[in-house]
Amino acid sequence: MKPERFTAVFFLAVIMSMMGLVVYSRVERTEYLREKSIVEFPVLVDWEKLYPFNDGRTHTVTLPPQEQSTFAYVKQSLEEYTSKYLEGYHRIVEAERMYEELIGWNVVPIGGYNSIVKADDGSLIALVGSKDVSHDAGAVRDFKAFCRENGTELLYMNLPLNVCKSDDAGINGVLDYTNVNADRFLAMLREYGVKYYDLRETLHEDGMNHHAAFFRTDHHWKPETGLWAAKHVLQIFRDDYGWDVDPEILAPGNFTYKVYHDWFLGSRGKKVTLSRTTPDDIALIYPKFDTLIHWEVPAAGLDVSGDLSVIYEMRHIDPKDYYRQNPYAAYKYADQPLSRIHNLMNHGGKRALFIHASLSNCVIPFVALGIEYTDELDLRHFTGSVETFIRDSRPDIVVVAYNSEVPGTDDRLYDFR
Repeated sequence: MKPERFTAVFFLAVIMSMMGLVVYSRVERTEYLREKSIVEFPVLVDWEKLYPFNDGRTHTVTLPPQEQSTFAYVKQSLEEYTSKYLEGYHRIVEAERMYEELIGWNVVPIGGYNSIVKADDGSLIALVGSKDVSHDAGAVRDFKAFCRENGTELLYMNLPLNVCKSDDAGINGVLDYTNVNADRFLAMLREYGVKYYDLRETLHEDGMNHHAAFFRTDHHWKPETGLWAAKHVLQIFRDDYGWDVDPEILAPGNFTYKVYHDWFLGSRGKKVTLSRTTPDDIALIYPKFDTLIHWEVPAAGLDVSGDLSVIYEMRHIDPKDYYRQNPYAAYKYADQPLSRIHNLMNHGGKRALFIHASLSNCVIPFVALGIEYTDELDLRHFTGSVETFIRDSRPDIVVVAYNSEVPGTDDRLYDFR
């Protein structure tokens, strides 16, 4: 065979192999998503039909760009295939990360997929660049006006991430702009007259170690910190809004803690692998006092009553699998478009609506122990009208609770129509 023909055949074979992998990866990915939807969202809910937009508009969902070069598409498909399905992939990545550790290769891009640095105490920090937060601040301002017109209060809660505003001097405002973005965002809310609480400040006022409040390998805070935050929410309801609630029911001593040791490798830990970090402990928290709730999660097909333990989905805990399991998702069956908790042992009549992302999954169930009705929406998945939901449910207060990284990141989370 002539060299020219051999070269042509060789490259044709490479291209055909790559395309075969792409097609196979798309089939596998479709099957993966199908299985995921059956497990996590077994019921297909037409949220827009249940909670229609009064002006005929549809929910604004930010989708990834559809147009991309063939090379970029093939590259993305191969990355998806190898990271999810290629046998031994995680061992290969572990070896790569171990090599980087040995040679001291610590250069990471800010705001990229793998923009992770390790703090002195081992906490993994994902670097975030500067964001334009003006659109989202304006959305909260407009939402406040809607809530006022419909007889409900609006409270914005800024939740911390694991970069400390005061103690991480070499990272905060230098490599990572999470807190800078949040400060700018809250300043705009203050200018607009939106009531907010900044739990970054509360964390320090209570003398808590900022990094220790979070998992080392994940962006979520520990459930114990979520319980702490829930107590502060009840205090706000009592002190600022005059609700007849008792925050002391959420005192840490009123709960037992089932700790799973070395059980959880968070999303950041999965990226750097076990070659550069070690797993976290994770606790499931149970009240020592009697509880009885009615819990509805339409997209998970749940309509159950029982004690607080019904919120735990144990398949995320057992079996232990560092790279394929997410034990934090045991709380409240992970991220759900809509869920509703009726505390059958509380007859105070108050109703709170939380609009939130995953950091509050270990907060809201504990808040629900102090009030009668607790509704929640996750706008990454809920595609009906927020305004219609509020008009139908008539909450006493709407709490928008996002961590400091969210403003300027995902417009879906501030689409309050």
